[in-house]
Amino acid sequence: MESFERAIRNALAKSDAHNPATRQRIYEAAWSAHERAFASNTTLSEEQKNQRREKVKEAISRIEAEFTTAQVEGSRIDPSLSSDLAPGDDSLESIPALDPTDIRIAASKRQASTNHGYETTVSRKPVKKKRRSPLLRIGLPVLIIAILGLIVFSLYNSFSNFTRSSGSSPLLSENSMAPIKEGDDPEGRRWINIFTPANATQLSVQGRATAEIQREGSNSFVRVQTAGVEDSVTFDVGEGVLNQLAGKKATFDIVARSDDGKTTQMTVICDFAGLGDCGRRRYDVRDSVSDFLFDQEFPAGQSAGRAGKIIINSDLSGSGKPVDIYAIRVTIAVEK
Repeated sequence: MESFERAIRNALAKSDAHNPATRQRIYEAAWSAHERAFASNTTLSEEQKNQRREKVKEAISRIEAEFTTAQVEGSRIDPSLSSDLAPGDDSLESIPALDPTDIRIAASKRQASTNHGYETTVSRKPVKKKRRSPLLRIGLPVLIIAILGLIVFSLYNSFSNFTRSSGSSPLLSENSMAPIKEGDDPEGRRWINIFTPANATQLSVQGRATAEIQREGSNSFVRVQTAGVEDSVTFDVGEGVLNQLAGKKATFDIVARSDDGKTTQMTVICDFAGLGDCGRRRYDVRDSVSDFLFDQEFPAGQSAGRAGKIIINSDLSGSGKPVDIYAIRVTIAVEK
């Protein structure tokens, strides 16, 4: 939600944020974009949706509270402003409600108040209506559309991980590309590492494929590059790991990104020895570090008999686009 809150704050910074009506439009645009993201993502449960709605409400309430506090303090400090308000003036009370679920109701109430006027006991001086410049009349709608697009794009990125699996959880923090530590998983699952860059002995290359350990800041990864569709890089899966999964449903997680800023289609094939295989899976990999997950049912009453392997081709098109692999891991899937 931090990226969502930043998008709203950026939108307010580029507009007349001290105008409650302007803030109202931005909150409504943000909330609508948030709901549209839910409509396009059918993998989220109702509980997950409600949790994310509550976080959006908290973010909007927190932002609005900052502006409300600043406006109240300003009215106390500047005598000229307080003198313009007659007793009983409810202009400060017209600030829009903070609850996003009630945004449209609050907007309707403000419109009704405008139509019927203020109470006759309040004395107000006639104010000349300022004419807006043509540039402002044209620029404001364009700015709002641009803000809406920015919020939708931010929400799309934040939901991209969930579209791959309803049982997935964010593996990476916003400020670090390293896998989360055990205990950080919100569902409390225990992950078993199949591969990390610190143990490069678990991988091998076939054909013209290459695998090179690299470092970016405090994060390490292996850059996998296959020159053709017949080339591949293999990651070993220990026999002991497979035997722990026998008779259970497991979730595998490949943490990866593309290297050149362009999307590449990565293929994954599994050989789980005596416990079967996972078929052939394809993933569109972009230049942001993401989780690529798949579930696998393992038969009961059997043992692997030997180590297995996960085989990756970085570019199904054969153009040789590389993929950076940060980790491969597995956990027992959560029963829904």
